[in-house]
Amino acid sequence: MQEYAHEYAQHFYLNPNAFVKMSGLWCLRLGHNVAKPNYQVGPRRIECYSFHFVVEGRLLLQFEDREEILHSGDMVCFFPDESYSYRIYEPDKPLKLIWIAFQGPQAAPLLQSLGLTPAAPILRARGSDEILNKAVALLHHVADHSDRVQDVGFTLALQEKLYAIFALLLHEGSAHRAAKDSLADIPWLKRSLDFMQLHYMEGISVKEIAEAAGVHRSYFSDIFKKMMGESPNRYLYRLKMEKAALLIARRDRNITEVAYTVGYPSLYSFSRAYRNYFGHSPGSKP
Repeated sequence: MQEYAHEYAQHFYLNPNAFVKMSGLWCLRLGHNVAKPNYQVGPRRIECYSFHFVVEGRLLLQFEDREEILHSGDMVCFFPDESYSYRIYEPDKPLKLIWIAFQGPQAAPLLQSLGLTPAAPILRARGSDEILNKAVALLHHVADHSDRVQDVGFTLALQEKLYAIFALLLHEGSAHRAAKDSLADIPWLKRSLDFMQLHYMEGISVKEIAEAAGVHRSYFSDIFKKMMGESPNRYLYRLKMEKAALLIARRDRNITEVAYTVGYPSLYSFSRAYRNYFGHSPGSKP
């Protein structure tokens, strides 16, 4: 890796030839990095599509007047001519990224099949070990054959590896959609999720959520955990902490106001909950 002002990174740039452009998808550039504490990019626009995988750490992404925190295992797709800014969220913790920029007539329909759009460019918890291994294999293929980038054999192997990433994302997406579809078979569970998303900052209890869903509390908790993979209390906790982190990152209000906004009765109880979740106090980040 080479050292830059805000990161240690390795970049690879490709120049697709006429043969490559007869296909439906091709890679333009790719790379990986280890961010420095001052890591920040943008606002910027790119001319192609680009997957960014969060391998380790947390990334604060800003787009369309929105802010999202990406965790290890999350990924985002940047779209052509859309403006994005992103920076390291926890400067005292490692942030590692892998990116793959691509183009071609099949790019847009493939991304649509994954449910990715400029307004919804993030896939949560989709950077599995298998997908990251394929991304690393793509990097190694280019690094190990940098003298053969115009060879047909190199090109075919590169495209095979790029398509393999899409194939796995689509396969895992089918599993996610199946889980989502199963929620539709339990209308009261969908009602409870809507209720939680609407009122999680208002100090609601599991009892109140179960009542809104129209089922007994213990039954609600059992089925919720089975279907969602976490308890209702943990789900509420996560919603509050993620929202709190975004509010703090905006830097337009003090910590006490954030605590009250997300439903905590005091700064002390909020700070303790925040520290337990993120591993640091809410006031310790810039």
